[in-house]
Formats: sequence, structure tokens, C-alpha cells
Amino acid sequence: SYLGYDFGERFSMGIFRGVDTLCDGTKMTKEKAQNMSLRDAADLFMGKVKAWVDDRHEKDWGLVMATSANFYIDYEVAAGVEVPCTEDFPFGNLTTASAMNRGLFRSYNLPIWGSHLAHEWYSYLPHKNPHKMESLKTAMFLKYMTGAKMIINESGNWGLQSSLCEDSPMHTMPRGGDRLSNPGTGRVLSEEFKASLMPAAEKLFPNIGYRSPVATEYRQIISDFYNYTKENPAPAGQPEAVIGIAKGNLDLAGIGTAMNGAIAAAYDVAEYNPNWVPGAPEAGFQILENVLFPRPKTMFYPNKNLHFGATPYGQADIVSFANDNVTADFLINNYKVLIFSGWNTCSDKQYKVLCEYVQAGGKLCIGIPHLSKDMTRRHNTFKLEDLVNQGDFSELCGLKVTKQGRRFYWATGYTLDHKPNAMGMVLARRLGIIAAPLGELEFTNPPENYELLAVDDEDMLPVIVRCKSGKGEVYFINTWAYPGGLNQNNGAGALCDDRGLMDYLYEYVAKQGRGHVWITGPDFENPDEDCKWINYSYFPDGGRICFLNLDYDHERKCVLHYFGHKKFITLQPGEFMQMDAPVLLPHEKYNQR
Repeated sequence: SYLGYDFGERFSMGIFRGVDTLCDGTKMTKEKAQNMSLRDAADLFMGKVKAWVDDRHEKDWGLVMATSANFYIDYEVAAGVEVPCTEDFPFGNLTTASAMNRGLFRSYNLPIWGSHLAHEWYSYLPHKNPHKMESLKTAMFLKYMTGAKMIINESGNWGLQSSLCEDSPMHTMPRGGDRLSNPGTGRVLSEEFKASLMPAAEKLFPNIGYRSPVATEYRQIISDFYNYTKENPAPAGQPEAVIGIAKGNLDLAGIGTAMNGAIAAAYDVAEYNPNWVPGAPEAGFQILENVLFPRPKTMFYPNKNLHFGATPYGQADIVSFANDNVTADFLINNYKVLIFSGWNTCSDKQYKVLCEYVQAGGKLCIGIPHLSKDMTRRHNTFKLEDLVNQGDFSELCGLKVTKQGRRFYWATGYTLDHKPNAMGMVLARRLGIIAAPLGELEFTNPPENYELLAVDDEDMLPVIVRCKSGKGEVYFINTWAYPGGLNQNNGAGALCDDRGLMDYLYEYVAKQGRGHVWITGPDFENPDEDCKWINYSYFPDGGRICFLNLDYDHERKCVLHYFGHKKFITLQPGEFMQMDAPVLLPHEKYNQR
């Protein structure tokens, strides 16, 4: 059956059409670079996508799908794309990609979301790794259990294409080009010479063709998974996800922190304006990703695990604030917790939405930089007047930022009895060196509405404040720097786990976002090391709980908490498992769809 028109890798986020020329034909200058707007970059990009999508709709192509490996697929959806179908593997963490697509599915009321598995090209594992092919099976089950209703396998099942691992069978073939022997020339061999290679190449076609061991195994894995889905159709609906990861307005970064890259591919701006190089905002998102969707480091030892994330705190959605599209009702009706970590350009409209969310009972984790209206990437040089309401956040959390304060060295717990506080911090356990400016605060609500979770170690000035507001709470990060610049762990009592201040905060906040189903270790309170190898999900419409053990070599255990009951779960190496759970009525669910 016809699924729709699918495009991928078609649109770039570039502001420029040439090396140093703006789209209006003028040259980039240092002065222009200092004032380049993220809004202009987003509008230019969305305009290109919208024109393309509108043309396809006018020509009756039906649904338009985006197979994009970028982190700004939300702007493609905002421009009219109806089916996000991320090119998984080149994107990075498959669990993060699911969170992005699922969040878009919910917030834009999309018909479906899917996964385009580019395993043969971008799994990156050598064939000598014993789990190379098994990782395709794992990817399919991970997408199945995180809510994808469509999975496309890119290549490998009919014949091989990729040589992106050092022992690919493709390397056994005679080469029709001489870039290896003449690097940098780009010269290819003559057609006559290439034709002379055919007799030798034909004898090696079974290495890479339909009959090859790799292609045969691809087909077997796909066939086995298809047979499984025929007997076990994907659970109805989407998995419960009551933690929202805010992807801020005008966050135009790529996935990860490419230190030599440029935000919105604006390399000419970044040449003159270093704020357009990925930095603390992007690092903040990575810290949160590593807490919520950690990738077990030794999963493919000695090779690196780039793609498979666990869910020790449950599934979470990435909620895109692109174009201030999010409403308070949507947040209230879907997420118990909302966490800002990466870039955000605030606005009066967005601030009102966040206030309504908190007043209705939502729990919001946010910092001073997230409340700046700046559109020019001044992530560490914004001024008080750039903040929404000029820093008066009384309605949101009972705090006024009156000015930028002094820099602080260490963060520590505010606990007079030297016992861990709610965030797990203790007095004199110092985290840093941070060296970020604090905000000077006025407290506008009664004292009982506040709890200091972290303070500077010299004067006990607030670093992280828990603020009760209405029916909800705000976990306020009182620094003039994005969370990505606050996670150093080089202080007195530093532990080998290398958890920094933001790790402690995000772990604490994530536990406030538990739904009907969650897992812990045997202490019944916290996820343990085994939980960081387990991806799990609960489908309230289908009445199913899914588990996936990402460890191919060891069993992993957890305690399942569901609907007031506890159950000890043991997963065999690499095991995917399902079990029954209650089907919920619409008013019983935490997510609308």
C-alpha cells in the first residue's frame, strides 16, 4: 500500500547560499554576525520546507514524511510535514529519536510516526563484533516498544551498499576508483579500466549480493521480527511518558556538541561570533539525555555504544517549543514534569504558558538563561533587561532576579545535619569548579514556599531553589549560565561516578515524574545500575508493559512498580519481554494520546 511521499536529507538549516554570502546577496561582516537572529534562520528553513510540502500536497502525493537525521525535524513538522520518520542510527540515540517523534506526534496531533533504520550504513560496528547483526533486532524491538507504528529498513537485505566499517565485505571488491591510491585528487579510473575489473569482481559478487551471508542474515532478522509482530501486534496507542524534555524555542542545534560545528549551519556567523558555536546550551541537553536515556558504555565492548539508550526513569517525550506552539492545556494534560536544559528563547506568551502549567500542578525545572528573550545566541552575556518581565518571576515561582551577582566556586548541599537532602546533596560535598555568576534574588512568597537544594559553599547563597507555586513546583537554577556549564565534578569528595550538580538535579526531578509504572533497584526507591541497561514502556491503551535488556551478555534485574503492586523482573541477556497490565480509561491516563 502507498504510505506517502518521503523525503530525507533534502533541506539544510544554512542561512547562506555561499561561503561568505548572505541570502540577500550581501557579505557577512563582524557587525552583522553579532546581531544575526535565530528567528531569521528558522523562518528561512521553514519557508523552504513549507514550499516543498505545499507543492507535494497540491499534486496529491498524500502524506509527506521526513526521513531526517537532524535534531530540527520539529521545524520540518512545524512547516507542514505530517509523519516524522527519523533516520535512526545516524541520528544517534534511538531512544532520544523516539522521544522526539513521539512528542511531535502528541503536540501536533499527527497521524503516525515511524523509524527509518539505516543500520547497514550507520550502525558503525565492525562485523567482527559478535553483536553487529543482533543490534538490528534490538533496534526493531526498541522502536516497537517506544511507539513507532512504521519501521523501514534502509538497506542490507537485498545487497550490501556500505563500507563504513573496517571489515565490511564491500572492501573485498576491486575498486573502480583510485581515491585511496591518489588521495585528494578525486580522480576516477577510466571506464575501460573499470570494465577490466569485472571478471574478478563477478567472482566476489556472492560476498555482497543477495546470496551473501550478510544480506541473508538481514532478511532472516527482518522476517523473524515480522513474524513476531503478526503474532504480537504492536500495543495500541503510545507508551506512557509523563516527563517532558523541553526543546526550547529557536533551538537550532544539531544532535550532540560538535565543537567545530555551527548553530543552524551558520558557519560564517560562527567565524565572527563564537556564541554560534555549540556550547553550554547543547551540553545541557546531553547531560539530561545521559540521565534519562543512558547508553551503557560496554554494550558492544570494545566498540562504543552510540545508539541504544535505556530508560531508568521511564519513557520521556521531547516537547518542541518551536514557534511558541505549545499550549498550557497540552502540558497540563500530558506531563507531570517539564525540564529545560538546552537553548530556549523565551517570550511573554511562553512565560504565561509556563505559569499556567505550574499553577495547575506541573513541576518545572528551569534556569535564568531559559527565561531570556534573546534571539542572537548570547547565552552567557545576556542582560537583566533581556529576561522576560525584566527578571520578575513572581507569578511563576515567587522569585525576582534583581541583577547578575558574583561568581561562585563550589556548589554544596544545604543540610545542617550533614545528611543527604531531597536532591542527594550533603553539606561540604563540593561540586565544581563552576565559576558561573549567580542571580541576586528577592523572595516574594512566604518562606515556607522555598527549599534550598544547593547553595554556594562560602555564603550559602541559593544555587538551586525548590519553589512551591500554586499547585505545582519550580526547580529554579539560579545561575547566569546554562546547565551545560554547571556539571563539573572536581571538588572535595568527588566520586568516580562523575555525577555533577545537574545529574543530581535531573535524577531528583525525574523521580517526581513517575506515572502508573516505573522501575527501581532492590531499595524500592531509586534506579540502580541494572536499570540503566533496561528500556521499558507501558501502553495504557493496549494494557501492555514491555521490557528490553540491552545487555547481550548478562541478565539484568529490576523491581517493577505498577498500580500499587511490586514485581521482581529478571531479563535474560538481550531479552525482549511483554506482560499484561491494566487498560486505562481516557480520564485515567496521564497522556491525552
